Amino acid sequence: MSYKNLIRLRRFSQVFFLLLFLYSATWFLRADPLAALLNALSTRSLYQGLLWSLVILLPTIFLGRVFCGWACPLGTLNHWVSSWKSEAKRGPARIASNRYRNWHKTKDYLLAASLALALFGSAIGGWLDPLSLLLRSVALSLSPALDYGGNALLAALYASPLGWVRTTGDVLNFILRRTLMHPAPVLYQQGTLLGLILLIVLALNLRVTRFWCRALCPLGALLGWLSRWSILGLEKLPSRCDDCQRCLLNCQGGDDPIPGARWRKTECHLCLNCIADCPESGLRFAWFPERTQTLEGPDLARRKVFTSVAAGAALVPLMRAVPAAAKPSDRLVRPPGALDEKHFLERCIRCGNCMKVCPNQALHPAFAQAGLEGLWTTVLVARIGYCEPSCVECGRACPTGAIWEFTEQQKGWNSGPSAQPIRIGTAFYDHGRCLPWAMATECIVCEEWCPTSPKAIYLIPAEVTDSEGRAKTIRQPYVDPSRCVGCGACEYACPVRDRPAIYVTSIGESRSRTNQFLLETAVTPEAGETLFPVSGEAEGWERGPRIRIFAAEDLYKHINGAAERFLQAGVVRVLVADYRYRGSAEASVELYRMRSSPAARQIFETEPPAGSRPLQAGEAGRLYPGSAVLRRGPWFVRITAFGDCPAEALAALAQAVDRKLK
Repeated sequence: MSYKNLIRLRRFSQVFFLLLFLYSATWFLRADPLAALLNALSTRSLYQGLLWSLVILLPTIFLGRVFCGWACPLGTLNHWVSSWKSEAKRGPARIASNRYRNWHKTKDYLLAASLALALFGSAIGGWLDPLSLLLRSVALSLSPALDYGGNALLAALYASPLGWVRTTGDVLNFILRRTLMHPAPVLYQQGTLLGLILLIVLALNLRVTRFWCRALCPLGALLGWLSRWSILGLEKLPSRCDDCQRCLLNCQGGDDPIPGARWRKTECHLCLNCIADCPESGLRFAWFPERTQTLEGPDLARRKVFTSVAAGAALVPLMRAVPAAAKPSDRLVRPPGALDEKHFLERCIRCGNCMKVCPNQALHPAFAQAGLEGLWTTVLVARIGYCEPSCVECGRACPTGAIWEFTEQQKGWNSGPSAQPIRIGTAFYDHGRCLPWAMATECIVCEEWCPTSPKAIYLIPAEVTDSEGRAKTIRQPYVDPSRCVGCGACEYACPVRDRPAIYVTSIGESRSRTNQFLLETAVTPEAGETLFPVSGEAEGWERGPRIRIFAAEDLYKHINGAAERFLQAGVVRVLVADYRYRGSAEASVELYRMRSSPAARQIFETEPPAGSRPLQAGEAGRLYPGSAVLRRGPWFVRITAFGDCPAEALAALAQAVDRKLK
């Protein structure tokens, strides 16, 4: 196949992959090598979906930066815009601008800084990832702008007195609604800023060919580092060169294909323009080429690399040494399935894919809610949209596992009462703005919109007096925090438009063990006295002087290896007391306070029945040689004996504990 036909194939490939990206960017994000590397460094693991990055890495190792020149969607746009240069840039000035410059190394230093940031637990390198940048800008800015322009055009056509113009509007409406435009207006916070960033990136190509790809793209730098081992390379034939320099006229990477200069392999995008433009056929690509005229790797200054790494490492504590990072805003409501904040920031690459797929436009890019490190991560803005009870799209769309993939049953919002639904926050009332509370006016909108079953918002009739002194009965709303999941439907629907009378905050979210309500009396050692039998209440047993209490986040200090099983089931706290039997055998009694009775049942059922016999204690119990377990309501109890302890004595102690728990 001739080089001109290969160039035609490259152009087709660029169009195909750009349209594929606009149709479903998730495939690209999962195959993003930069996202995979940032994820691996920040979490010390690799999310399974990111194994698709081998689809890009393997061709790069063999062929070079073929992804940049043939498949990268942002690279394609940069390529096209670069071709719009004026005639004044088509002569010597354009040839000179396409030579390699030292500032091309900036992308390599940005990559080094991004990797250092990831190594210290922050994935903000996703700000500069080209796939994230393009999706973020298109989905959250350009697509809404297209919707606005399309709706304005359709409104103008429908306003025309001419019938054929209105018919044209019907045809366009049918086509646009099924292709480019959304059924309902789509608006996102910071959309203007995100759109301007992309437009600036594209406009810079009018000054320097593919400026972003040459100077700023960390993914391009990463692929350039890997391409140094590629077996495909450019060979120069000086005997056929008349030094016309036409090979530089349309060079996309600034890799110096001209004779007399070393070809920079890590900068080449394999666009093939240099070969097609050479009138003397003085250039060619070959397998295992002669390498004396090739510069294999980027020519980086060690001191600048070290400075970049140090700057990235120093930026992490600087970003976190602010109140918004140490204590995020209470309105920082993450989507269901989001990891706890620390691990969420380790994984989120700020791509905006979860926001794009949200059917209610409830997810938006964060600005200051979580500090600089949380910029453009996803946050639920309930006043604009609420979390649909049956929707699980954000978990499916997240390419890095920052939002874990979950099912509708696991979410637990649309399948009747659930012991452990995914909670993203809790709703609160502002009584000074609530119509039934502040103005003696009937309003039950929030209760009607509440999607949980049974409803988290309930109404209680109250006798009030209106402004004319007449008594009347008004139903006033309340929130049951044990049922509220923080979906935001009540805040979205509240008729008090300027500032809602009910609002959702992040407290009570499932992803955090500390951002919780104190809905039950805190257990102190003194209160623990009422939960453990005292000496003599179980025949032959004496209780030790100390009661130890462990919160959920500290459980590993007590049972390091087995703590995860209890944490996943929803343990709240653990109380431990020591006992001695007739001055010889010892035993430890552990009381696990679970989040609910089903959670205690779940833990009890994980205990193996083999080798046990029924224990007449609690709602269910088992007696093993040297140990006993039982459950009572939200409590799970484990008794472990050390030394020679009769089974009857263990059973007596278990029954005494059960009597206390009643």
